[in-house]
Amino acid sequence: MANKRGIGRKASPSMETGDGAVIYGTTDNPKSSGHRMKKLAAVSLLAALVSACSGNSPGSGTGKTEGESKPAEKSKEPVELTFYSESGDFDADGFTKMFGNKIKEKFPHVTPRFIPRVTGTSMEKLITSGETLDIVYLSSGQTNFLTDVQLQYDISELIKTNKYDLGRLEPTTVDIQRMLASGGIYGLPVFNNTITTFYNKDLFDKFGVPYPKDGMTWDDVYDLSRKMARTDGNVKYQGFTLSMSHNMLVNQLSIPYTDKQNKVPFATDEFKKLFDMWTRFYHLPGNEVDSKTVSYSVQVNKFDQEKTIAIYLGLAALGPARFKDNFNWDVVSFPEWKDKPGIGPQPYPTYFYITKMSKKKEAAFEVVSYLTSDEFQRHLARNGLFPALKSRDAMKEFGQDIPYLKTKNFNSFLPAKFASPSTPSDFVSIGAKHLTTAFNAVSLKTKDINTALREAEEAANKEIQTKLSGN
Repeated sequence: MANKRGIGRKASPSMETGDGAVIYGTTDNPKSSGHRMKKLAAVSLLAALVSACSGNSPGSGTGKTEGESKPAEKSKEPVELTFYSESGDFDADGFTKMFGNKIKEKFPHVTPRFIPRVTGTSMEKLITSGETLDIVYLSSGQTNFLTDVQLQYDISELIKTNKYDLGRLEPTTVDIQRMLASGGIYGLPVFNNTITTFYNKDLFDKFGVPYPKDGMTWDDVYDLSRKMARTDGNVKYQGFTLSMSHNMLVNQLSIPYTDKQNKVPFATDEFKKLFDMWTRFYHLPGNEVDSKTVSYSVQVNKFDQEKTIAIYLGLAALGPARFKDNFNWDVVSFPEWKDKPGIGPQPYPTYFYITKMSKKKEAAFEVVSYLTSDEFQRHLARNGLFPALKSRDAMKEFGQDIPYLKTKNFNSFLPAKFASPSTPSDFVSIGAKHLTTAFNAVSLKTKDINTALREAEEAANKEIQTKLSGN
């Protein structure tokens, strides 16, 4: 039976942007980015170790090993599969309840073993100590954790020989893999994430303002935020706030953090359009912020702890993972652009990757395939994770095993149509850091948009070039 508070999932994101904002598993994670160049020296050693385990040449990642040209018989011999993740989303108990028990129930001969990400269990340390990781799960932006140590493995041949139907999956999640694997497939999406519109129902009741509705445009949300921004007694109530870093990461215009030349696009007209839409909310009378309240960490605390912000645009997963039953919240669909009706934000899925070093690839693929089955996806949905399937049938059961989620507007956590995925970038944290500086400056009215974005672009590009040069 599911625990009332959910299945052992932790609201423990893996990347901070400098103002307390967090990006779940973005590519350029501080745990890795601060040491990224130092890590390169260890890659050759790790690659050699991986190659020794896999029998393939370092970096081939083709997914084509001897004997995989025809379907392998499904062995029922006892097998242990070692799972690992850098995200920190689940502790060992949480993993067992969400994944392990179901795997064991479906495959009695399989023993899932999970290594949680704690101090001393980085992927590099595990590999150099001789540990063999069979399945690594990471969000789409964390792929560098896999590729930095050359654990990526193209499972295209396994998909073919096992007649796995990619058409069942949310198409954009497959598109992301095609970009990450240069046309191949490294992993299958098991659960999804994106951003959505949260609101505090009690505040709307308090001030007699109708609740937000599905299908609102950005202008509709702007007008509603204006109505909610006020001071009541000695308490200031903001009508609106958003997580800029997350909104940029999965933005509706599909603007990447960096282009093909590894340069940020902050000074372009298209990006200014996006940035202006976000910052204008903080110029509304009563919705202003100051130097003490502009940071993301303060703003999200005002929403869910102090309960003085009416609308919050942030990661959909924060509802089940952080907000829980702490206050009377609900969701509506993400605001639409007038010229892009029906288009939501991009997806931010978590993939389960069969590693190059695994000697149990067939068993691992059978298990990962099961995790994308209708049966298992319904289990995830019932326990507050978002399915990664094209069909939304599983979402009809969203939160049914968690009392505080049962009454939520489950259809609005995910958009009817995701925006096209933007090109993955290795420099998200650099871009997010400088974009946050620009965002705060414009929100505080200390700089105009053109100046703030030009300076952010120059600073980000300089830092990226320094990192690329190895300095």
